[in-house]
Amino acid sequence: MADDLDSNGGDTMAGLSRRAFMAWLSTSGLALTGIAAAPAAFAEGKGDVLVLVGGTLIDGTGKKPLSRATIVIVGDRIIAVGGQSRHEFPAGVKVVDVRGKYVLPGLWDMHAHTENYPKLLLPLFIANGVTAVREMMGFPHLSGMRDQIEAGQILGPRMIIGSKLMDGPIAQAAFPGASLVVKTPEEARAAVREAKETGADFVKHWSLMSPELFEVIAREARRQGLPFSGHVPDKVSLSRAAELGIRTQEHLHGIPIDTSAMADEYRTLIANRPVDPANPYESYFFVRNLEMEAIKSYDERRAERLYATLRRHNTFLTPTLTVHRFFNLPPEVHQDDPRAKYLPPWLIERWNDSLGPPWSPEQTATRQAYHEETLRLVGKLAEAELPLIAGTDGGTLVAYIFAGFGVHDELGWLVDGGLTPMQAILAATRDAARAVDLGHLSGTVRPGKWADLLVVDADPLANIRNTQKIHAVITRGKLITRAEREKMLADVEAEAKVTPPPAAETVVARCCGIRSDRN
Repeated sequence: MADDLDSNGGDTMAGLSRRAFMAWLSTSGLALTGIAAAPAAFAEGKGDVLVLVGGTLIDGTGKKPLSRATIVIVGDRIIAVGGQSRHEFPAGVKVVDVRGKYVLPGLWDMHAHTENYPKLLLPLFIANGVTAVREMMGFPHLSGMRDQIEAGQILGPRMIIGSKLMDGPIAQAAFPGASLVVKTPEEARAAVREAKETGADFVKHWSLMSPELFEVIAREARRQGLPFSGHVPDKVSLSRAAELGIRTQEHLHGIPIDTSAMADEYRTLIANRPVDPANPYESYFFVRNLEMEAIKSYDERRAERLYATLRRHNTFLTPTLTVHRFFNLPPEVHQDDPRAKYLPPWLIERWNDSLGPPWSPEQTATRQAYHEETLRLVGKLAEAELPLIAGTDGGTLVAYIFAGFGVHDELGWLVDGGLTPMQAILAATRDAARAVDLGHLSGTVRPGKWADLLVVDADPLANIRNTQKIHAVITRGKLITRAEREKMLADVEAEAKVTPPPAAETVVARCCGIRSDRN
């Protein structure tokens, strides 16, 4: 208790002499927060103390890793970071030896869709060291789910939650309770105000929104102090979206068009093509087909003009290569994934149905070539020093993108596309946190930051896929050991077997998780 005294007269912190701990900390040689930046539990003499020692720290800043690092956590905050401590730890400190391991900041999934299966999806994020997610559509259940997580009632990632998905005047995707169609400027402004009033962290917009309504959304979002992110509408250039202040652009949509030597011709074609209200998906996939052609005529000078605009306006890009993989690799690549055991059989069956029939050799070759061009494009974005962030579209909306696991897949694809392992790590840590204005609390291992960490068995800078070799996870200062993690996954597997399908289909359209019949 805070008012208990030890034999030396110092108040105690869960059996630890706070006075002895403070004396040790002041002479440890570690970088400290200062009391003001530490959690309230520290100042009150409460909170468990957890110290990681001996591991190699990849701190999320991009700096050279620190060997034999010491990381001191009190409650849910990091309060000290540095090299090997000069002195023995005081009695009562929980010391975890991570020699031979690598410590990273907890990962972000910057494009998640967590449907209402908390016993399945939330543990999968945490078990994979994904300690924070950006929810890209405001499902009605999310705010309550976040409240439960914040209150410690259930274990799950920190959540940044978007508004209802806004599209219009003709919309492609319809998600009951989570999307809306705006047809007039007045409706668009009202939708943004509603997002603000209901506590959305940002405005989410979609592909078929008209240029006129998009500009209204952008201006009203600025007036309301809300970032806006999502699909750049197909009839809006990415340069214009950046000028209007879009915070993040998703899925690389529009970039093959706007970096093509034939960009003007493609833009004219898109602008003059009406959207069929009876089949809005056709319009969406028409533009995606154009991107398959446009990427073949990449123009360096036009690309650099676009990249300069994006840099000037600090526009973050979320490639979601996991989604590109779904669309561009044949059905048999996705099936028989061993991670399917963590989701209900009825869902996997639904996913398999969405894959469609087998592809012809010609179709496979065409899509594979486009996928390789997409990877090269990501490498060019990295070379242009544009801020890339790691997102997956993970949850249940898109087939074979598994919550939590998908972030590690995305890191691998980013490196395959030309990023260095360090750049990929920054995309899921430092730069992800910056994109949602949380760089002061998340994304790097620094005193004063949230105590969200991932500990892995092998060096991810040598091979990015070593992030999958998880030794332990720390979320909100809580240590999850390897054994505890394995139990979490076993519990999810058992839960998946008994999770029934929803009584009624809650999602009318499956958003990005459907394939077109394009060749």
